[in-house]
Amino acid sequence: MIKYVYQQVRKHTQTSQQSSPQRLTTPNSERSGWILGSPPRGNCTTCAAESRAAYLKSWGFLLGLLPAYFVASLELTIVATALPEIASHFNKFDQLNWPVTAFTLTSTAFIPVFGQLADTFGRHASLQSAAVISLIGSIMCAAAPSWPVLLLGRALQGIGAAGIDNVTMIILADQASLKEQAVNMSIFQLLNGFGYSVGPVIGGNLTKADWRYCFALCAAIVFLSLFTIFSLRGQLKPGKISVLHPSNGQSRTKALVQGLSTLDYVGMFMFMAGVCLLIMGTTWGGATFPWDSAAVVSCLVVGGVLITLFVLFEYLLEPGRILSRLFPRTIPMIPASLLHRKDIGIICFIAVGAGAAFYSIFYFVGIFFTLVEARTASEAGTKLLYYIPGLGIGVYAAIRCCNYWPGQTFWALFMGTIFQTAGIAALGAAVNLRDETFVAVMMALTGAGTGAIFMPSNLHLAGMFREHLAPAYSLMRFSLPFGGTIALAIMNSVFQNRLGDISGGTSGANNAGAANSQWRDSIDAIVSLPEALQGAIRSQASTAVMWAFISIVPIVALATVMAAFLGNVWIPAETTSSNAIVEHTGGTDENGYCEKHAASNIGSSVAVPEAIEMSQMNGADSKGTSTEAGRCISSIYLLELVRGRVKDLKSTSVREVGEASGGLYSTV
Repeated sequence: MIKYVYQQVRKHTQTSQQSSPQRLTTPNSERSGWILGSPPRGNCTTCAAESRAAYLKSWGFLLGLLPAYFVASLELTIVATALPEIASHFNKFDQLNWPVTAFTLTSTAFIPVFGQLADTFGRHASLQSAAVISLIGSIMCAAAPSWPVLLLGRALQGIGAAGIDNVTMIILADQASLKEQAVNMSIFQLLNGFGYSVGPVIGGNLTKADWRYCFALCAAIVFLSLFTIFSLRGQLKPGKISVLHPSNGQSRTKALVQGLSTLDYVGMFMFMAGVCLLIMGTTWGGATFPWDSAAVVSCLVVGGVLITLFVLFEYLLEPGRILSRLFPRTIPMIPASLLHRKDIGIICFIAVGAGAAFYSIFYFVGIFFTLVEARTASEAGTKLLYYIPGLGIGVYAAIRCCNYWPGQTFWALFMGTIFQTAGIAALGAAVNLRDETFVAVMMALTGAGTGAIFMPSNLHLAGMFREHLAPAYSLMRFSLPFGGTIALAIMNSVFQNRLGDISGGTSGANNAGAANSQWRDSIDAIVSLPEALQGAIRSQASTAVMWAFISIVPIVALATVMAAFLGNVWIPAETTSSNAIVEHTGGTDENGYCEKHAASNIGSSVAVPEAIEMSQMNGADSKGTSTEAGRCISSIYLLELVRGRVKDLKSTSVREVGEASGGLYSTV
């Protein structure tokens, strides 16, 4: 895995230097001229130094963000195979989904909050704060004396993971072209998938000694990340307000108050409360309380009302509307202009489907191996490693599809949802047959579909909503764990209901009831039951897991249908001007400078190409903006493809980008 990541980074470093975003050439220049910044084809020492510095900076960025991002994914799945042991330790086996729910509930609800914090106070402050919260949560879980303390620690871990995951993705997209984002995000998604996949293995092996070591390991990695994030502080994009370096002679306290006054507190409250109530209602329904009970119905109704009010509040908070006049300093957490755009809604639902498939694999396949196949926690974690090859194939296919051929986001997203749906549907049959080979193959197929979705979803939003990057990413990053949490709640409800009361194979009704109650409190109690009852429990559990997977098939299938209505974004070969390539008509001068660097050296005898002179005189775009970078279609791509209008719509998009003044990208 690490070797592959290294090869991809090295390959990108070379190819990005050989595919110019902005070819500044004279009309008579030859295409065979050598290229700036490429491996030693030229002798310009400045170019070589710049290339080396860019290469080291890329690796420094990768290594600086890696520990925090890795632990954010590790925290989610490291308990997957340890859940039965953790729940049994507190005699809460019938509530084994709550450590997951506590984590996913907060990791879902707080994602948009950190998006706004990143814009207001800067990337470094928000990322460092998230890491500190995650560290506190990990320590609480490792030392938890009771079930409520464990759940509180998991909730804090979720808050930290929400910030780390969202802000890291925003950082990778800052001041980068779609080509660069495709590579950067592909690398991180591979590492993300690696973290998710090895989590159950690590958790299973640590559980042999003590399940508390799972959280101790997370705490150690997060502590390390505090230093690596701090080392990047000068390279990350600042926010509108800087507390450490206030502007206009402000004190730090006034700067902090000014920044806090712009936050959308009412929107945050309604959004987080609404999401939490919806998740609580779906978690309780059918498992803890009947679906028609007052607790479940009130949660779902009040949660739905709060989300509706949140959307209305954000709409009225837009500039020129009534609430913007009442709260002139407040900035909407999610701009209302994003909420009615077709593609962002579809991308978010695709993320919901991906989250449902992703979470179901790690938790219910883990339950299948531990409860049905009587595997140990470490063995179950090893079995889940079959998901890695599929995920890697999906990510690599998305890289090829977006960066090379056909160089678009639509086909990776559309085909990914198809494979994902087919994999989940077949996985339900595989667990019912209790065929471990079939289960492994279907895990890989589902992973390939899900892996093909991750990176293109980010690129699609970056290509269409560049001017609202942080809130757009926040909506998508929120949708994935939200879909996973809702799916787990539905699956757990179906699982518990289908499991039912098992009393076969015992000598009396009273003994059967006692045995049934005993194993529901602790999975370890199953081995002490009579052989016939053990077989009945495992057989019924297999059927229950099958129906749990079947229950989420409509979600992933609907995501596939909705993907067919997406627009499309073309990924250009361009990069930003920091990696811009200037074609040359000659070599270096007597001082060893190429044409680009000779322009800043008075003693140089190499003439500056006309295109470079013009760009300097006219103040060429410092970000390397190209009209090619704006090609996208926001209408239904498949429909336009059938109508034969794709070429015309792409041309319109390019013209609109050339005329636009506020952003890099534009939609039709």
